[in-house]
Amino acid sequence: MTRRNWTIQETRAAFALYLLLEPSQIDKRNSDIIALAKALDRTPSAVALKLWNIAANDANRVESGRVGMSHGSKLDKEIWIEYDSKGDELVSESLDLLNQATADPDKKLDSFRPIERNLESIPEGQERIAAVRQRVNQRYFRNSLLSAYHNKCCITGISIPRLLVASHIKPWNICNPKTERLATDNGLLLNAFHDRAFDQGLITIDQQYKIRVSHTVKHKQDPLDWLWSFDGAEIDLPSVKKPKKEFIEYHNDVIFLK
Repeated sequence: MTRRNWTIQETRAAFALYLLLEPSQIDKRNSDIIALAKALDRTPSAVALKLWNIAANDANRVESGRVGMSHGSKLDKEIWIEYDSKGDELVSESLDLLNQATADPDKKLDSFRPIERNLESIPEGQERIAAVRQRVNQRYFRNSLLSAYHNKCCITGISIPRLLVASHIKPWNICNPKTERLATDNGLLLNAFHDRAFDQGLITIDQQYKIRVSHTVKHKQDPLDWLWSFDGAEIDLPSVKKPKKEFIEYHNDVIFLK
């Protein structure tokens, strides 16, 4: 294959795939990377490296320990600038380009299958487009937290992926969609039990990143000792972007049951 520069359209298609993949999946042997490489007439190694170059400019993951080439394309930086300004619009455009590039009626990209699951009840059109876009963003947020917290619950250390939840400190539905929803410093990686407790205000973390249990939770309720046993313990902090104090303050003041 002839070596050539990446176009903006190719970069956007790669960006869409980057949003869908977990960091551990960015590998030349990944089936979706192979599919995109074939569609773009490039090698899987070139596509994997392109995704790592995009990752090297991702503010949510820059300290995760894996980077691309130091002289990567300026498009790899510009795509994030464009993402900051266009947000969901760029996600939709990039997904369209990825789908067009890898169009195969007999085989969907493996990473896209969970995104389209249970969409049958949503009519075709803008509503479905918005639902897909939201799922892609949420998947990217989860993948970023999995990377930052090394695939472990920050309270218990549980490392079973199916039990881990990407929990927002300031709730998703009231976040600024451009600056807060996808920021890893507005997230905690929690097991499903503590995620629910955090969401319901039964626990919070303070400005020193220590767990606090609501006094509405009574000590005598033995099944809830799994809450009180962690009271005062410090969470395991992420490798990049500690939880932001303003988000913690919001949870303390608005969500936490005092």
